[in-house]
Amino acid sequence: MGVREQNKAHTRTTLANVAVRLFTERGYDNVTMADVADEAGVSRRTAFRYFPSKDDLVMYHPAEWLAVFDGSLEAHHDRPLVDRLSMAADAVADRIEENPVAVRQLFGLAFVHPSLAGRYAVSSRLWIERITVDIHRDVANEDDARMLAAALMGVINTVGETWAASEQPMRPLLERGLQLITPSLSTAVKRF
Repeated sequence: MGVREQNKAHTRTTLANVAVRLFTERGYDNVTMADVADEAGVSRRTAFRYFPSKDDLVMYHPAEWLAVFDGSLEAHHDRPLVDRLSMAADAVADRIEENPVAVRQLFGLAFVHPSLAGRYAVSSRLWIERITVDIHRDVANEDDARMLAAALMGVINTVGETWAASEQPMRPLLERGLQLITPSLSTAVKRF
């Protein structure tokens, strides 16, 4: 990644982190995009160029996690299904633990404000669709692949919520959650 791209990524992350902190401190409805820009030390124009709305600021991290998940799946496309999914989930857990304060705050916000809860649900649906495509490579029945993807997303969401509400490290929670669904994934692959 070049210097310009690194600077853009830094600005995006800074804006998203500042926004989540301000929303947590003051309440989502009490913070404007101008407040976020001022606190982040950028112009309002720059803030709006990166994020057209406050909801987009909050959903930055989940979108980034999906990109990490996709990148890991692509990098490990030749591995067995359970290994691919586990490695991708681990990559996301590593990314989350790089920025734990903002992510814990994000989980606190995502389910409280109606527009954010709706956006989070859309994000989860997108994850399910992406995971379904990957599982369907190894599982013949697309309905089975979709149900397994939804179950996996349920585990991922619950691990995130549990982690955010506690001081536990994410990795052991994720491993426990994946162990719960691994037999179903393995059984579906064997039938294929």
